[in-house]
Amino acid sequence: MSKSWKQSMLGGGEGGSSSKPPKPQVNTADEELARKLNEELNAGLVEDANPKNDRHSKAGCPAEIQTAIDYAQRFADEVLSTTCHKCESPLIQDLDVPYWTQKWKAGQQMQTAPPASAMKCKCGATTCLGCAEKPRRGDPKYMSKRKDLTLDWCCNKGGVFVAWVLLCEYDNMELYLQAKGLENQDVMKQRYGHKGKGGGTGYGGGFGYYGFPMGGYGGYGRPGARQAFNFKQADSETDGSTQWILAMLIELLPTRNETSRKISPALSSTIELSLLQDRTAELLRNDSLQDVNKRFGLYFATFEFVSRLSQHPQLDYLVREERFVKKQSAGLHTIATAGSSKGKSYAQESLTVASRSEGMAASLVSCLSKLATQSKVLLSGPNSQAAGEDFREIAQKIDKLHSRLAVGTTKFAAVTTWKEYHQAHCLKRRADVARHLCSKMANQAQNVTNSNKGRMARLVTEASEMTTSLPENIFVMVDEALIVGPKGTPYEGGLFENDLEHRSNKRLRFDIVCGSEYPARSPKVWFLTTGQGKIRFNPNLYDTGKVCLSLLGTWPGSPETQWQPNRSTITSILVSIQSMILWKWPWENEPGHEDAHIKGAHYLNKCLEYNDQIRQWTIRYATIDWLKRKQMRDGLWKDVVRDYFRFCGRGVVESARLWEKGRKSNSIFGGLGSTSKALVDELETAIEAVRK
Repeated sequence: MSKSWKQSMLGGGEGGSSSKPPKPQVNTADEELARKLNEELNAGLVEDANPKNDRHSKAGCPAEIQTAIDYAQRFADEVLSTTCHKCESPLIQDLDVPYWTQKWKAGQQMQTAPPASAMKCKCGATTCLGCAEKPRRGDPKYMSKRKDLTLDWCCNKGGVFVAWVLLCEYDNMELYLQAKGLENQDVMKQRYGHKGKGGGTGYGGGFGYYGFPMGGYGGYGRPGARQAFNFKQADSETDGSTQWILAMLIELLPTRNETSRKISPALSSTIELSLLQDRTAELLRNDSLQDVNKRFGLYFATFEFVSRLSQHPQLDYLVREERFVKKQSAGLHTIATAGSSKGKSYAQESLTVASRSEGMAASLVSCLSKLATQSKVLLSGPNSQAAGEDFREIAQKIDKLHSRLAVGTTKFAAVTTWKEYHQAHCLKRRADVARHLCSKMANQAQNVTNSNKGRMARLVTEASEMTTSLPENIFVMVDEALIVGPKGTPYEGGLFENDLEHRSNKRLRFDIVCGSEYPARSPKVWFLTTGQGKIRFNPNLYDTGKVCLSLLGTWPGSPETQWQPNRSTITSILVSIQSMILWKWPWENEPGHEDAHIKGAHYLNKCLEYNDQIRQWTIRYATIDWLKRKQMRDGLWKDVVRDYFRFCGRGVVESARLWEKGRKSNSIFGGLGSTSKALVDELETAIEAVRK
C-alpha cells in the first residue's frame, strides 16, 4: 500500500477547532467553498497536503519520515494549543504522559468514566483535546467494544490523542529500560575492564540507535552511544505494560467492517515513528512457538494489533511495506514536541533514520514468516494433536493471519544457493526412519511405552521450530540428523550423520533417543566411530559410543551449560556438536589442552598435527564414502548428498587442495592411500561424477 494517501484529503475527526472565528459573509460560491474547506481543515477533516514545519527539517531525512514527523508535530501543536470551550483558557502546557495513563488505568473499573480525551478546566468545564468541544458521551462509534475495557474517546481526533499518549508511554518505557541496560554494561566494563558480550540479535542491518534525554525518567538517554536496542532484555518487565497498551490501541483502530472510515494521518504517523512498531517486529521475529505460548496474552494482542492495521487501506502499509531503520530516537513524545513553543527544546535531533540506500528493515509480514512456517508444520504434522489445544490455537491464529497478509507477496524464486536450499529442506519427515537406528538405541526407543506428560507436545513443537531455527548445515529427518562439517575446521566438507544402522560402515553417526522422561531429562546420544572402532574423530567422541557434552550430563560443567528442561532442546544439542566438537581446534577438547594453539610453538604443532589427521579421515570417511558407497549415496539423505555436492562440491575440492599443498609431508595416516595428493584426487573425481 502506497503512502501517497497521506498527501491527499483524509479524515481526522468531527467537531470544530479550538479557535472559533465568526462566519464570513458569503458573496460567491467560490467564497462559500473556500470557507467550508477552511473550516474542515481546522476541524481535522482535511489535512494540508504539504504541512509547513521547518523546526525539525534536516538534510537527508527520507521524505516519508519527514512527512510523518510534520503530521505528528502539527497534531501535537493543536493539542497543546487547545483552550477551554467555555472560558477559552489554555488547558495544557505540556503532555504529562504518566498522568494520562494512570488516569485511564484508574478509570477502567468505572462504568461512567469521562471520555479519555477530556481535560477539566479550572472553571469547571470539561473539553475534549481532540475537537476542542464539550465531550460527547455514549456514541458507539467512539467507545470500546470490549466488555472488560471501559474506553470512550469522544471523536476521531480524541482517539488520535489517546493513541499518541499510549505510544509516548511505550517509547518512554522502552527508552528507560534500554538506558538501564547500557548503564549495566558500563558497570561491567568498569568492574571487569571489558565490554559485556552482545546479548541480542542485530537490529536493522547493523545500525545502532540511542535514546535522548526525556522528561519524567531522569535523563537516562545517552547521546552518542552506538548501541542497538535489545528488545529481549526486559521482556519480563515490559510484557504486561505492552499488552495493555496494545489492547487500548486495538480498540482505537478500525475493525474489518470499518474500512471506509477515514483515518487521520497523525494516527499512522505516530505509529510509524514510535518504537512500538519496532517492538512488534521483534515479537513477530521470534522463532519459538514455545515462547509464544508462554506469553500468549502479549502475542494475541500483537497479532490482533497487526491484523487491525492490515485491514484498513490507509494503515496497511505499516504492515506490508519495508520499514525505515531508526538509527537514533528520543521517543515519540520528544519527536512530536521538540522545538515547539509549548514543549521542551533540544539542540540535538530527536530522530535519525537511515535512507533507503542504506538498507530497509523487514516488513511486519516478513517478520512473521518464520512463525508462520512453524505453525504450518505443526498443524500439518501427523502428531499435531499431541501439541495440545493451546499450541494449536496459537498456530492456527498465526497461520490464518500470515495467509491473509501474504496474499500477493509470496515469491517462488528458484533455489540458487546452498543457503536457500538449506532453508527449504532443513526438516524432512519419513515414516521408516526409526528402523535405521543402531541396535542399542533402537532397543531404548522401543522401551519408551509410557511418556512423561508433555513429552509428545514438546517434541512436536520442537520439530516445528526446527524449520526456521536450525543453523545452516544442520538437517533433521524426524529421528535423524545430518551435520555438515563447518568451514575453516578439519571437518570441512564432511557429512556427519545420526541414526543410520550399518555396523561395518566407516562414518560418523549420532543416534538420539528422547526417553519417556523427556524433556525433564536430556536425550540419550550414542556415537559410533569409523573403521570398526579404530578411529576417534574427536576427544569428545569415544570409540565406545560415549558423547562427552555437558548438555547430555556426560561431561561436568557449570549449571548454565547443563540440560535445562525449560530451555534446552534437541536443536541446542546439534548446535553444540557442530560448534563445540566439530570446531577448528579439536585437540583442545582434551582436558589440559585448553587454548593449546596459543601457548607456544610446541602446542601449536600438536594442534596442527591432530587437525591433519582428522582432515584425512574426514575426506575418506565423511566425504568420499558418501559419494562412492551405494548404501550411503542412495540412502535416506540421497537428495541432500547430491545437492550438497552440486552446490558446494568445487569448494570442498578447493579447500582440500589448499590443505594438501600446505602439508609438510605427503604421507597420510592409517592406510588411507599412498599420498595425500592421491586422496584429494580421488575426492575430486568422485565429486565430479556426482555433479554430472
